Amino acid sequence: MLGCLLLTSGFWPMAMAQSLPDRINYAGSIQAYLAELEAMPDALDTRLKLAQLYLTIEAFDRAADQYRQVIERAPNRADGYYGLGLAYAGQTKYEAAIDAYQQAVERSPDWAHVRAALGSAYANLYRYEPAVAAYQQALALLPDDAMVLHQLGVVYAVTGQHDQALTHQLSAIRANPEFAQAHYQLGLLYAQQAVLDKAIVAYQTALKYDPDLVEASYNLSQAYFRNGNAQAAQDEMERYQQLKAEVGEIHKLRGAFQATPDPAQRARLLANIGQMYLKRGRYDAAAREYQKAIGLQPELPEAHNGLGVAYAMLERYDEAIFAQQRALNLQPDFAEAHAALGLVYLARGNEALALDHYRQAIAQKPTLVEPHLKSGRILLNQKRYAEAIEAYHAALALDPEQPEAYHYIGLCYALQGEEAMALEAYQEAVQLKPDSPETYYLMGEIYARQDQLQAAEAAYLKAGRAKAYHALAQLYGKHGIKLEEAVKYAQKAISLDDTVASYYNTLALLQFRLGHYDAAASAIQRALRLAPENEMYKEGLKQIQAHQKQPRRIED
Repeated sequence: MLGCLLLTSGFWPMAMAQSLPDRINYAGSIQAYLAELEAMPDALDTRLKLAQLYLTIEAFDRAADQYRQVIERAPNRADGYYGLGLAYAGQTKYEAAIDAYQQAVERSPDWAHVRAALGSAYANLYRYEPAVAAYQQALALLPDDAMVLHQLGVVYAVTGQHDQALTHQLSAIRANPEFAQAHYQLGLLYAQQAVLDKAIVAYQTALKYDPDLVEASYNLSQAYFRNGNAQAAQDEMERYQQLKAEVGEIHKLRGAFQATPDPAQRARLLANIGQMYLKRGRYDAAAREYQKAIGLQPELPEAHNGLGVAYAMLERYDEAIFAQQRALNLQPDFAEAHAALGLVYLARGNEALALDHYRQAIAQKPTLVEPHLKSGRILLNQKRYAEAIEAYHAALALDPEQPEAYHYIGLCYALQGEEAMALEAYQEAVQLKPDSPETYYLMGEIYARQDQLQAAEAAYLKAGRAKAYHALAQLYGKHGIKLEEAVKYAQKAISLDDTVASYYNTLALLQFRLGHYDAAASAIQRALRLAPENEMYKEGLKQIQAHQKQPRRIED
C-alpha cells in the first residue's frame, strides 16, 4: 500500500525559515521582537519575523494572530496571507488555509511556494485535481524544487498515475539526493511494480538519510521477504520492531502536543520529546525540541537543562553552560543542572569546577548516581584514591549493578599496590558485565606481575584487545615458554593495531629467540618505520643483522 505524506507545514521552511540562524535563541528572539513591537506596533518586518518564529515553535495560534495584524496594517502584502495560511494549516484548518493562500496568490502570482502550499492544503482534503494543478503551477515557477516534486509525486501515486509518480520522485532525488522521503516513496512505487531489487535499494537509502523512518524499515523487511531473503527480512523486522517502539513514543507525544491547546502543557510535551531524542543520541533534534519548548514557555527549567545537555553532547560548551545557568536561575536547587555543568566542565578539563558542581548535585539530590561516579573519576585522576573509592561506594549503595564503579575501585586499589583488593573489585565488575575488555586486561596485568601465568593468560585472552595479546606475547617471552604461540599473539596484536612500534619490537625479539632472523629483521624494521629515532630498535636491528650473517642453531 502506498504511503501518503502530505505535510502542509513542509513548505514554509523552504520559503520563509531558510534565513533563520541555525542556533537561534527562540525565546530571546521572541521577547526582543515583542519589545520592539510594543514600541513600534507598525514595524511589519519585525511582526513577520515574530510570526515566523511562532510557526517554527508550532505556536500556530500566536502566529495566526501576528499574521492577521500584518494583514490589517498592510492588506496588499502576500506574505501576511501566506503566513496565515501556514498557521491555519498547522492547525489542520485546511479550508481556511486555502482561502488565505488564494489571497496570497492574487497578490503575488509568481510566488511558487504559495502555490505549493495551496496544493498541499488541497491534497490534505483529498481534492487531488486542484492539488495537481497548484503543484504544477509551482513547478512552472520553480522547476527543480525537490519538495514540490516529491509532493506532486505522492499525489500522482495516490491517484494511480504510477509513471508520473515515479518520474517526479526521481526528479526530487536528483534535486536533493539526500531526500529520505523521496527515496521511501520511490521504494513504494518499485515494490508496487514488484521491482524488488530497486525497492530494497530505495528503502535502504531512505533509512541511510533518515534512520527514524519507521515505515521504510517495515517495507524493507517486506521487500526482502518477497525477494526470497528470509534472514534479511527477519533481521530487518527485528530492527523495525525496536525502531517502532522508540519512535512510537515520540509520535504519541507529538499527537498529544497537537491535541493540547494549553501552551504550558505543549511546552512540557516538547521537552519530553527532546528527552526522547536525548536518549536516542539525536542531539540536534533534541536541541530543536527544547528550543521550541523554551519559546513556548521560557520559564521551564527542565527545558533549559535538557537543552544544555544536548549542547554539551554537541560540544557547544558555552551554550551548554548558559542553558544550565538559566535552569539554575529558574530553579536554584536543580541538582540535574549542577550535574550537567559538572559534565561540561569535565569535558573542558576543569576538574575543580566539575567536582564542585557534582558535589552540589549530590548535596541537593543524594540519590543521583552519575555525580558520584563522575566525582570518583575526578578524584582518581587527582590520585585521591581513598576519596575516589568512597565516591564509588556511594554510587554502589544507590545502584549495586554498576560495573564501572567496581572497575575503578579496583584501579584505585591497584594504583596503591593493594592487588588483592583490586582483583576482588575487578571480579565484581566482570560478574556484572562479562564483556569488559579493559577490566580483564588490568586483571591480566596483576596476575602477570604475580607470575600467575595461567590466570594472566586467561584474563588477557578474555580481554581480546591488541594490547592484551601483546602483553601475553611479552609474558611468554619473559618466561621463555610457548614462544611459537607468543609469536602468534604478537602477530594478532599487530593485526588489530598496526600503528604501535612496540608490538613489532616484541615480535622481532620473539623471532630472534627462535632463530628466525629474517622475520626478526622485518619486524624490527617495521618498528623503526614507526619510531625512527628509537635507539633501542636501531641497536636491535644491528644485532639481528649480525646473526643473519652467521645463523645460529636453536637447541631444544
